[in-house]
Amino acid sequence: MKNKYLHIVFLFLFLGGLNAQSKMVVDTTHFKLVNYVTEDGGSIEASFFKASNKLVVIFAHGAVFNKESWYFIAEKLQKKGISSLSIDFRGYGNSKKGSTNKRSLDILGAIHFLKEKGFNEISIVGGSMGGAAVLNALNTKSDKTITKVVLLAPAGGDGITSKSIKKLFVVSKNERLFTRVNKIYNESSNPKELKIFSGASHAQNMFNSVHRNELINLIVNFLNTSE
Repeated sequence: MKNKYLHIVFLFLFLGGLNAQSKMVVDTTHFKLVNYVTEDGGSIEASFFKASNKLVVIFAHGAVFNKESWYFIAEKLQKKGISSLSIDFRGYGNSKKGSTNKRSLDILGAIHFLKEKGFNEISIVGGSMGGAAVLNALNTKSDKTITKVVLLAPAGGDGITSKSIKKLFVVSKNERLFTRVNKIYNESSNPKELKIFSGASHAQNMFNSVHRNELINLIVNFLNTSE
């Protein structure tokens, strides 16, 4: 009986180990890991998807997501010749905070990192917490290299006043932040668009809804259009 019990325990540990290893396997064919330092001394790890043209997109995840959650869109953009940088906010993955808790500095650091690489046409996509960080960053420091912003139900922040940035706001009609997102949209200057989906899925969770394909196409087409 004792041997049988040990065999069961061994099998459980073995299978658990295999499962853990399978979760750690990440296809790094399309990107390389990079690091940059923020204004307050934080260290941010990000995945850089290199492509052929001068356009680049920064991806900023929500509170229950990470940089990997954007890979599927980053790969689609890469095939269209658009580079991207998907970041892990401070406190996520291998990213570490500096002397403050300001996630907006992670966004500003990403912009500086890409400008140092020679990019002069930068778009930003942020979901929920990431969207709030984007808004706070843009209201802290304006930058002419930012041409487009996509915000999936930003969890806070003020409207974008820059008239040189094309803005796309996305929200579900029955979600808890609907009123707040509308307020931020109304505060923002033109050019701007507001896309309202049915249902109550919040931010990146919309990719797990019936609107997944429509949302992906909306974002990719918005970012890929030069008009």
